[in-house]
Amino acid sequence: MANRERSERILTDWNRVFDALADPSRRYVLEYLHDRSDPVPVWDLAIALAVRTTDRAPNQIDIQVVEQAEAGIVHVHIPKLEAANLVESNGGELSLTDHAQTLPLFTPAYRGIVPPAASEEFDDWEP
Repeated sequence: MANRERSERILTDWNRVFDALADPSRRYVLEYLHDRSDPVPVWDLAIALAVRTTDRAPNQIDIQVVEQAEAGIVHVHIPKLEAANLVESNGGELSLTDHAQTLPLFTPAYRGIVPPAASEEFDDWEP
């Protein structure tokens, strides 16, 4: 009976991972976090996601678009990513979990799934 329970738990864990990876915005969040060594404030992530989805420079994005991105991150994306044990939230900052680092999400073969995160240097940004 213990083997069956363990198998069901593993399957449930993988289902959560696949559910989390099903959305391109969540894959982008993982890629963005992976490319940074320090935890990322949710607001910075919201700006990056707004830049990605609107294809505009940060100074050209309406604040409401960033606020909508932030609401989606906080209320939809973080809970799914946390349920899959892929990110951890601490005081409004996000980082990848050790579990996320062990998955083959960030190998060269998988890097093309999500375009690289936008550069931190937004002043030189061009569409």
